[in-house]
Amino acid sequence: MKILEIKFTNINSLKGGPHIIKFDEKPLKEAGLFAILGPTGSGKSTILDVISLALFKNVPRFSGVISSGQIENQGSIITRFTNDASASITYSVKGKKYTSSWEIHKAKKSGKVQKDTMTLQDGEGNYLDLKTSEVPKKNEEIIGLSYEQFVKSIILSQGEFSKFLKADKNDRGEMLEKITGATIYRKIGILAYEKWKTLNSKFEEEKKLAEVFELLEEEEIASIQKEI
Repeated sequence: MKILEIKFTNINSLKGGPHIIKFDEKPLKEAGLFAILGPTGSGKSTILDVISLALFKNVPRFSGVISSGQIENQGSIITRFTNDASASITYSVKGKKYTSSWEIHKAKKSGKVQKDTMTLQDGEGNYLDLKTSEVPKKNEEIIGLSYEQFVKSIILSQGEFSKFLKADKNDRGEMLEKITGATIYRKIGILAYEKWKTLNSKFEEEKKLAEVFELLEEEEIASIQKEI
């Protein structure tokens, strides 16, 4: 997965927008490494929240998928004293581009947080025929990582890095395989084993068949040849 662009409006402390960060244009396109800097509360973690929010409708600070009720009760995600919020991410996987978007707004009269919506577009801008609840699962399928794997390996929120290091070795190995593309070597290993298994089975059959025959001594061979 390669992130090409993120765009958002009124998320946490970053009011207004749309704020756009393009990773496929200079200077970030040419940067091998860059840092997100700023004092506490300036919105560093919010930028990371935008990514997971636009993909999975979730952020590390929430338990479970975000709902309008949670936003209403906790008073987060939507910037204070604003009426709407949105987050979108454009990314590419295996040369194919996708744009996943999330948005929510408050009712004009009551000010209550309404039900959020999610959409997923292909590289041509066509909307995939998906319900809001289906978009996170589709992103998971395309990226090859679940939300839990994503936030433990790609987007590590504050204090989460130790969880990745302490994760079960099998879980960590699976995540690293998916991130680095090393899954193909597991597939090659499985195919190689299946090939060995087939050939070994054939060899054992030939071996048993060979044991049925009795090899003659040289004297016996010479005697038979003489008789012939």
